[in-house]
Amino acid sequence: MKRIAFCLAFGFAVSPLVALAQSGDRPDVDPDRYVLSPAGDSFLRLDRQSGRIAQCLKREEGWRCVLVPDAQIVLEQEIARLSDEVASLRTENRRLAEKAGEPALEEGKPRAAPGGSGRHALTPEEEQEIDRAMDFTERAMRRFFGLMKTLREEYDSFAR
Repeated sequence: MKRIAFCLAFGFAVSPLVALAQSGDRPDVDPDRYVLSPAGDSFLRLDRQSGRIAQCLKREEGWRCVLVPDAQIVLEQEIARLSDEVASLRTENRRLAEKAGEPALEEGKPRAAPGGSGRHALTPEEEQEIDRAMDFTERAMRRFFGLMKTLREEYDSFAR
């Protein structure tokens, strides 16, 4: 009996959606265009022409279907927006480089350092800082490998 009641309730709930999906008011719409699938208290409506999905909910005024955001479309829109922004920034960089009297930066190549050597010139303070970092790293590595050698020797003496 519960199954019959459920089927009747389901039929009464779906019939307005089927009518909506078939769009009897609009003869230009294909009656097989939409497919409805139950999803909890709502329905998902698949548009077979566009591939878009809408969630249909019963409201006080009737059924209302709202498009579900498509992640692929959102990503493609964001990629297009960022591509436009990159093109705009490149144009602005070329304009500023020309205004400063510098050659335009080629895509994918870093700008050469002043002095023409193509390498970044370090200040004496930067060189000292790099030397201190290298000395620290060397001491730490020697200490680490010394510890490893000691552990290996201890392990070998226990294994015998």
